[in-house]
Amino acid sequence: MKKTALVLGFLGCLGAFQANAQKVSKNAPAKKPAAAEVVKPNPSIFTIGSDAILQDEFLRQLNKNRKDKTTPTEAEIREYLDLYVNFKLKVKEAISMSLDTNPAFKSELAGYRKQLAAPYLNDKKVTEGLMQEAYDRMKSEVNASHILITVAPNASAKDTLEAYNKILDLRKRALKGESFDSLASKYSDDPSAKKNFGKLGWFTVFQMVYPFENMAYKTNKGDISAPFRTQFGYHIMRVNGNRAARGEIKVQHIMVRTGYGATPETLGNAKERIDAAYKEFQAGIPFDSLVEKYSQDDGSKGNKGVMNWVSSLSGYPDEFKDVCFSLKPGETSKPFATDYGYHMVKYVEFRPLGEMKDVQDVIKNKVTRDSRSEGSKTAVIARVKKENNYRENTANLNEFASKLDTSFIKGTWKFDETKVVSKPLFTIGNVTYTTHDFGKYLEGNQDVHEKENAAMVAKNQFTTWASDKCLAYEESILETKYPEFKNIMTEYHDGILLFDLTDRKVWSKAINDTAGLEAYYEAYKTKYMWKDRVHYQTYNCLDAKTKEAAMKMFKAGKPEADIFKKLNKKVSNALIAKDHKAEKTDATAAKLWDAKGVVDITEADANKFYNVLGIIAPEPKSLKEAKGLVTSDYQEYLMLEWVKELRAKYPVVVNEAALLDLTK
Repeated sequence: MKKTALVLGFLGCLGAFQANAQKVSKNAPAKKPAAAEVVKPNPSIFTIGSDAILQDEFLRQLNKNRKDKTTPTEAEIREYLDLYVNFKLKVKEAISMSLDTNPAFKSELAGYRKQLAAPYLNDKKVTEGLMQEAYDRMKSEVNASHILITVAPNASAKDTLEAYNKILDLRKRALKGESFDSLASKYSDDPSAKKNFGKLGWFTVFQMVYPFENMAYKTNKGDISAPFRTQFGYHIMRVNGNRAARGEIKVQHIMVRTGYGATPETLGNAKERIDAAYKEFQAGIPFDSLVEKYSQDDGSKGNKGVMNWVSSLSGYPDEFKDVCFSLKPGETSKPFATDYGYHMVKYVEFRPLGEMKDVQDVIKNKVTRDSRSEGSKTAVIARVKKENNYRENTANLNEFASKLDTSFIKGTWKFDETKVVSKPLFTIGNVTYTTHDFGKYLEGNQDVHEKENAAMVAKNQFTTWASDKCLAYEESILETKYPEFKNIMTEYHDGILLFDLTDRKVWSKAINDTAGLEAYYEAYKTKYMWKDRVHYQTYNCLDAKTKEAAMKMFKAGKPEADIFKKLNKKVSNALIAKDHKAEKTDATAAKLWDAKGVVDITEADANKFYNVLGIIAPEPKSLKEAKGLVTSDYQEYLMLEWVKELRAKYPVVVNEAALLDLTK
């Protein structure tokens, strides 16, 4: 039994909650009642000692577990009341045992909270826009070349300007007519440019860093882009071509291998082999047969040459993909060559890019993992700052950053708070962060930046740190802002406690309490009865001769021990016996039910016969035979006894008037 499955089974559908969370968290905090708004009474439905369970909580849980959304009947309410009282009793007991202070419990609950908080810390509108943008870009592919001049994200103003001027000069030279390919090969800091002249080939959405992808889709074919910056430095780009996305195609494949750099003799032999295959195909020989006879593609040969789906941007050679995507339904290509060998391909199936609804889950997952998700994060941070009166002290930040020494850019800086006056850097809501807080953060998050400006590095890290603290502040007040979040966290808190204590009191106890299980079995063993069973033995013989001899001796009434001694004397295990007791529902038992003594049934295994000893009257199963059922029943027994103890320990008082009010 999985813990999360049990917890979620009681608490209801997490997916529905998360969808609602997205709606609620879109832009604004939860609505607060107006001054003149009448607040609906919320009486307690029942109390457990001093703990009151209010009407809205009870009704919310009742409705979550009902498919029918009409007004519940009194019978439904009372049935659920019994379940919910038992649930709350167990939670109260868990808290009284301080299980909620257990580090493992706290860690698990924090993990759930992080997951549940995620929808509130993303801007739904921005995310949806990024998803639509990604889908629109998936419909086309871009072929581009680029030149890169590297510059670190935290570089000094001097180094940044130097890199920018260098890339700007290269763009001017390209615009004046110098070969872009030659400029890339000679000046680009991209190591591959020396061989590929800056050519990146075809790509689509999610295959390049987001700023690069943006520029690729915004630059016209043949144009050279303005300089733009990514995490790697400054680039200029030339778009070489655009084309519609080609979808995916499935083909049957015959390949005759040559390998890269094959000798003329190898190439010639391979060409003869593929030409022979094509000639036979033209003569009417089925493609499947030709795959078996000629193909050397181990990956597809076992599947009659059928390959996995080939996408436009998969790693196959361009010549191979171009031929595949040129095929029409039912068409087979002529032989063609790649660096891997000679090929023939036959059209099998094609599938285009799906509709947005078909791929939106994949897109959403990629958007949230991609750097473009920073747009959603930025929007949330801006909202949080505005809602919570974010105030930043730039003067104090500049003063702190200006005093950083060279050890900071070497990654060996130590923060000594005794030498730094604690001054406020920013305030969010009712929390103020100081130079001491920032200094401790920098010490634990420094890296080597020897070619960069210390103050600039620190300020960039401050932006990240402050943003993270704003999000952390928003996350810390989710229970206050959003009642739905508070409710589900309470339910997770209680559900995890319920699981941990129930495991201790019932599930694990039933498995580990051997004496208790045996005592329960002895008291109730008549619940676990066998029906009438036929008692028989199966004899497996070495061969037909052994079988004939064994059956003859059994029918003559010779003792079994003597029969085994004689038949197994020359060949060990020439005769093997196995004892069986089975109810009539068993297929073999049904055939032997009315038989007696030696029986030979015509079966696939001809060297086998049976000896029926008789019918056994109903009797209790042994604990070993019924252990699964006994354990399950013992768990149920322990649960009932535990609830009785809890109801005796904690007095439960039901507010009948409030309970019946739910039926109106």
